[in-house]
Amino acid sequence: MIIDISRPIGPDTPVWPGDPPVAVEPVARVAAGDPADVSRLALGTHTGTHVDPPAHFLPGGATVDTLPLDVLVGPALVADLSGSAAPIDARRLDSLDLPPDTIRLLLKTEAGAGPGRGMVGTLVADGAHWLAERGVRLVGVDTLSIEPATSTYPVHHILLGAGVVIVEGLDLSAAAAGPYQLVCLPLRITGGDGAPARAVLIPPGAAPA
Repeated sequence: MIIDISRPIGPDTPVWPGDPPVAVEPVARVAAGDPADVSRLALGTHTGTHVDPPAHFLPGGATVDTLPLDVLVGPALVADLSGSAAPIDARRLDSLDLPPDTIRLLLKTEAGAGPGRGMVGTLVADGAHWLAERGVRLVGVDTLSIEPATSTYPVHHILLGAGVVIVEGLDLSAAAAGPYQLVCLPLRITGGDGAPARAVLIPPGAAPA
């Protein structure tokens, strides 16, 4: 069974404070005599489940349309950290005893438990260094952001500066801890500082029909 780990996008989708809300406006309707239904969609580039490329924080960094697809598609490990609301630091990550070949890591936290938990168990700077030093190329989280709002955003700078792709706003509630195949494809926005993505997990032994 393929597990959809992307969040639906609509007017009720939570967004980062200050980001534009989602708007879906009908511009043509069959019921009104038009030949087809067409809607206008307005949203920020970091809405719902989305990908952060280096350009999100680093001037001149790679934009979302230039990210290599082999980073966004391939073996991934879901790590369940939902038993504690503590920050995700190097000690907690080290305790996971990850396989040495882990290059895509998805962190399941208490954020998946429901509304109001959006920043529980976020990553801190020494945890970001730990991931970068071990060759992780993609890290995903089920929080709105991988770190709380700050004036400097050290976690983003550490990871993106090391070429680590960040995926935020995942829905990992239906994904048990363990290995999967990840497919995470952001919209190909030219020069984009980020893009919403459809992300799915394929369990071992499961293949699309």
